[in-house]
Amino acid sequence: MTSQSNPKHLKFTAALTPKSLSRICATLVVCLVATGFGTANADIIADRKAGFKRNADSMKAIAAAIGSGDYQTVISRAEGIASWASKIPSYFPEGSDSGDTKARAEIWFEFDAFKAKAKANETAAQTLVTAAKSGDQGAMMAGLKNLGASCKSCHSNFKD
Repeated sequence: MTSQSNPKHLKFTAALTPKSLSRICATLVVCLVATGFGTANADIIADRKAGFKRNADSMKAIAAAIGSGDYQTVISRAEGIASWASKIPSYFPEGSDSGDTKARAEIWFEFDAFKAKAKANETAAQTLVTAAKSGDQGAMMAGLKNLGASCKSCHSNFKD
């Protein structure tokens, strides 16, 4: 039996005209994009929150490490902060301002200023690395203070 002699097949193929196929494909694309974007948006927010939590944990570890003379921990944690800081702007794509986030809309309106704050955080972390490599505890304390100030500066402008 050929497919042309099967009346069910003829009805089905007649229903799938090029116009109806285009509509089905367009609907599928819209659905996939809409649901995928929502998931991606939630993921990027969760990822950036995790990055900032790691930073907070690192700041505490650095303070303790300076006090105990564990300069290798200061170096590795400050390098981690510098690395994260260099990536921060990429974790704030357009459209990631809604959901479970405390990011202010100013981030996207003043994105160059936001990027400058992230760069200042990266520079402060690298300065702390240099101080730790020198073994100068006073420079490390000053570096930690400056690093904390760079965090606070960004938060005061861009975080609720």
